[in-house]
Amino acid sequence: MRRLTKALPLLALLSIVSALSTIHVDPVNVQEEDGIVDQTKVPDVQVASFRKQVVHTNTQYKRNMIVDIPQKDVDIPPKDVKTGFTKGPFNLLDTYVSLINATPYRWHLTYNSSYQLKNWDHEWPTYIMPGASVTVHANNHGQTATYDAAGEVTYELEQTKQPASFQVQYRSGLRHDVWIQFRDQLKTLNNDVGTELNLGFLRTPGGVGFVLAGKEGDFVSNNGPAQWMQSQLSDIGHLPLRELLLPRSHDSGMWVGNHRLGVGLFGSSLTQNNTLYYQLDHGGIRVVDYRPFLLHKSFYAAHGVMLGPFFHGYLGASLTDMITEFNNFTQQHPGELYIWDIHGDDARSGDRHYQPLNDNEFDVLFQVLKTIRWRAAVPDNQDPTLRPLNSFISPGTRQTGRSSVLVRVPASWAMRTSFPGPKEGFISAASFPLTSRRSKTEHLNNLVVDQIKRLREARPSRNSTMHNMDWFFTQTDYHASFPWVPITELSRSSWRALYGRLWRALSDTTYPNMMSLDAIHDNSLKALAMVVNKCLAARRCGSLGGKVTVPKRKEDVDKEGGVGW
Repeated sequence: MRRLTKALPLLALLSIVSALSTIHVDPVNVQEEDGIVDQTKVPDVQVASFRKQVVHTNTQYKRNMIVDIPQKDVDIPPKDVKTGFTKGPFNLLDTYVSLINATPYRWHLTYNSSYQLKNWDHEWPTYIMPGASVTVHANNHGQTATYDAAGEVTYELEQTKQPASFQVQYRSGLRHDVWIQFRDQLKTLNNDVGTELNLGFLRTPGGVGFVLAGKEGDFVSNNGPAQWMQSQLSDIGHLPLRELLLPRSHDSGMWVGNHRLGVGLFGSSLTQNNTLYYQLDHGGIRVVDYRPFLLHKSFYAAHGVMLGPFFHGYLGASLTDMITEFNNFTQQHPGELYIWDIHGDDARSGDRHYQPLNDNEFDVLFQVLKTIRWRAAVPDNQDPTLRPLNSFISPGTRQTGRSSVLVRVPASWAMRTSFPGPKEGFISAASFPLTSRRSKTEHLNNLVVDQIKRLREARPSRNSTMHNMDWFFTQTDYHASFPWVPITELSRSSWRALYGRLWRALSDTTYPNMMSLDAIHDNSLKALAMVVNKCLAARRCGSLGGKVTVPKRKEDVDKEGGVGW
């Protein structure tokens, strides 16, 4: 609160002298952080050494302890101090490409070629070992024909019964989209032989990622199905919720700015670029993050902060619109489990001078939330995180067009007479324990160190209390007042780190239950969740270089020739 109070004069001045919209600062930004962020330098990106030739997992696994091994970092050109963007054409045409090997097979580089790319040929390792990830900088900065720049690299899976390989393609053009082309007999869930996957393009400091996981005949990768939980029920259906990972969007309804309150700006208010339907479909989101705000007798998503007697921020999509999109998706893609996580501290009434909601307004809110379809009835005073996934959904729920939804609300709300209760699918935070902590930083290294440190503290074992990993940045007061780099753009490097530093920190005993991100796009978060659930939660991908402890089973050894077990 002290930091934001200092920023208020800047906000007021900006509001007076410009026609721009208001600033929207996340309410959590005003809270004090637990502990001190470790400032120790940790590299952002693992780049394979050409001399070493082999990329192993960058983590050593010891009993009850995980130790990060430093990797070589990539030099990034200087940033403009005002805009935060990297200077020069480098910023528009460059990206990072990450690969995760979540299979029990070693990957062997069989082809490598590039044109007008710096160090492309040298940064790809000859081998990528099970459990490892590698990130390569596709850098054409300073070249004479940047739009013609292109690169290709092919990896072959060793010791599979049928030949399987894929090619990474950094294609030429005005925008250098990165593609994955399946070759030989490689196929994955929802992707047949010969598939070409467009990973898109997220400019530096962002990146794109491809993951291949599982064993031959049971591979998963990017571009998973819309009903990804149903597709994995045979692997993860028996696991309790606290042993699963559910993708989550930060402030899910803030893809649009409908009402400006106080001094708010789009760049520091909007956290998403795409509608809730898109987030559920492409992003695989299964946890909807919602902060209710009442204005003109309608509820909206809100992203802002109280400074003195006034609320400063933006109101996003209306709750009615969010529920309409949600119900449309569940009708078209039935059979999944969803959680609506409602924040209570931010529930205010703009019709009553930003006061907390009163009893009548709570009653209206509950009535609107009850229009969410397929809310699951759960027993009173029972922790649903201890229940297995297949107690909520099954192949039968999909066949009959049903889904399962839990509405999680603050514990204080459960004391209100209008609270619908567990039989209506509404559960108290006291019955659904969940930990979380924001990292008040704009810097990737601080975010990664702090979030991973907190994850290890909160989740020392698989059956620990559920933990939400807030994998997004918090703007400084100055940048919130003058958001040259909007929240959605600021998120780019956090997406790059998903397939690098985050993956390398995870094991079958320590992984998050929710991953919250800004700017949900493409299907890379959905793919990562599917892989974590399959490989770390269900342990269906082999040992992955020590990430997973898998009991040896004779039938698997015989079937796979001992590979990965």
